[in-house]
Amino acid sequence: MADEINEQIIETLFKIARNLKGSMHGDFEHSHLTMLQCQALECVKKKKNAHMADIASHFSTTMPTATVLIDKLIAAKLVKRENDAKDRRIVKIFMTKLGDKFLHKVAKRKSEKMGRVLSYLSEQDKLELLRILSVIAEKSESPENL
Repeated sequence: MADEINEQIIETLFKIARNLKGSMHGDFEHSHLTMLQCQALECVKKKKNAHMADIASHFSTTMPTATVLIDKLIAAKLVKRENDAKDRRIVKIFMTKLGDKFLHKVAKRKSEKMGRVLSYLSEQDKLELLRILSVIAEKSESPENL
């Protein structure tokens, strides 16, 4: 029974993510970006002075994989890469104005869409949903809980 409920929760979460992502296609110049690329862009924005190692660490991946991810954002002119003047092994990633503008549009659009989806819930239900999702997110960050 627990396995069945777990599977239903997973399927539901992925369905919600697919529906929200699918409804974003065609809305923006860079709507071809994957969710992972958008998350990498958000990571660069939050870090402000992100190193390539930060990106790899954030996604629990290797430096070459992080490099491929960032290279696609560089090709789209959403971020730029600079080598550290003192240590060439350190690669810094910066958000471009275009990247910042794109993220702002995406955040606004996601908020509008989520607002419409959540409009079916009462404020109390929204707060309870947030509480539950926050617990899951917090516990899933710890490797021993997975």
